[in-house]
Amino acid sequence: MINGISRRSLLGGAAGGLLAWGAAAGSGRAVPARRLPSPDMIAAADPAELSAVEAASLLQSGRLHPRELLDSCLSRTQRFDGYVGAWVRLYPEIAYAAADAAGERLARARRDSVPAPLVCGLPVALKDIFAVSGLPLTASSRVLDGNIASGHSGVWRRLESAGAVLMGHAHTDEFAIGVSTPQVGNPWNTEFSPGGSSGGSAAVLAARFAPLAIGSDTGGSVRLPASACGVSSVKPTYGRITSHGMIPLTWTRDHVGPMGRSLADASMLMTVLSGTDSADPITALGPAVPEGGFPLTARGGARPLAGIRIGVVADPEPEPAEPVQRVVDAAVEVVRSLGAEIVSVSMPSLPASLATGDMVEMGAYHQQFTDRIGLYRPENAVLAGAAVASLAVPAADYFALERDRLRYQSEYDRMFADHDLDAIMLPGTSVDGARREEFLGVSVTLGVTGDVRWANYAGAPVVTLPAGYSSVTGLPVGIQLGARPWQDAELIALGLEVQEALPVWRDAPHLVAQAARIPEVGPVPPGPGPDPTNTIGAAAPVRTPPMNPIG
Repeated sequence: MINGISRRSLLGGAAGGLLAWGAAAGSGRAVPARRLPSPDMIAAADPAELSAVEAASLLQSGRLHPRELLDSCLSRTQRFDGYVGAWVRLYPEIAYAAADAAGERLARARRDSVPAPLVCGLPVALKDIFAVSGLPLTASSRVLDGNIASGHSGVWRRLESAGAVLMGHAHTDEFAIGVSTPQVGNPWNTEFSPGGSSGGSAAVLAARFAPLAIGSDTGGSVRLPASACGVSSVKPTYGRITSHGMIPLTWTRDHVGPMGRSLADASMLMTVLSGTDSADPITALGPAVPEGGFPLTARGGARPLAGIRIGVVADPEPEPAEPVQRVVDAAVEVVRSLGAEIVSVSMPSLPASLATGDMVEMGAYHQQFTDRIGLYRPENAVLAGAAVASLAVPAADYFALERDRLRYQSEYDRMFADHDLDAIMLPGTSVDGARREEFLGVSVTLGVTGDVRWANYAGAPVVTLPAGYSSVTGLPVGIQLGARPWQDAELIALGLEVQEALPVWRDAPHLVAQAARIPEVGPVPPGPGPDPTNTIGAAAPVRTPPMNPIG
């Protein structure tokens, strides 16, 4: 099934963005970094088409009620998800109760002139690895059929406290292992993959089924889908967001990934999700969340990136397809036009031993399911079996592998210091689209569809944002911007300037109507636990934070 595409070209979109940015700069007014757009400037016939920051502005002002927004998102889902298949389960009973509670909270905040969290009343999709007490948690796998979470993940605890509306769980590639998420079609062309493993979360956003989504990233699992679906993501510094109550893939590489249509949307999620969690001690080891939260708006001006040095990776591995590289090259020129100095760099080589460490950590979790190996997808049964077998690696060898990771972190930081870099820039993916089952059996830790593993091994923050479209497939192409550990806020601010000049995220795919058949589930008694996921061994035995940046 090939969906039609309604969009502007890369050059046209870039030019339009640059003209708008120039007009704002000419006004002489500074743009506050964390301001929501004015509700007077927002127009949308369908609330589901609003970005998260636009919807938040209308919700905070009282011009939109959370129930109206939820109605629109559910209606759009029911009309179009038949072809896309982004959702595993929906929770309308829970969602409407939360929307009504959020409406009352927002009304009190307006009456008492006190702030309400910016995500209050916003529908959100959780990747099917994040526990919510009393709701199914299956990692999109038959292995966990009937599993009920015994408690809240740290991510959902924060979102619920802020008044977010849980709309449902989105599909993941089984246990977040692979890069294809074959259950889901890319909303831009449903014959193609949305990427993985957070493919359902990216598809929910691209299809305008919900304004916010949560994914996870062990080897590009939010960045690859964001690039493939034309949405935005943040892979934060390792330890910035709690992973307690999340089904793990490899705990020393797993990162929670806020996702939104725009980088501002994802940044708004970052503010809610970041901070300490007593159940995940590593979250107490980094710097505090910036006062007032992470940035939401570009600064603007004639040359907002003047004085910024960005390293463009000269030899990404694997080499991008030519149509992908053309979009990236055009984006580099846009970044240069914003005043940034472009420096050619080469990434440090990844130690081959790190892949063995990944398998050991995967096996440590999946050994509990050896009696259910036949319930995995066939190609994942092979991977899970190999991971369990890797537990024969001596403990001393495993800790030697961890020393290799620390050396890599040091080399990554040294690259920034040696070249006096503020950020690096790479393609968001290397492939120009992939058919839905093209990469079955390929683990996200192998890095065959994009140069992405560096960020998980370095623990470094990365933002991904759409930059244009392939001239061959017509599919979105994204770029990655990376920085040194704990420079999440500075990186987001830089990314917002780029996205202001490349407003590709505003484009929407043309969806073909096909009624959805999504299970609708209500809460039941929680599972016995003790881990929130109601599985064994989800808690990481070893977690260490990334080094402080050099220079």
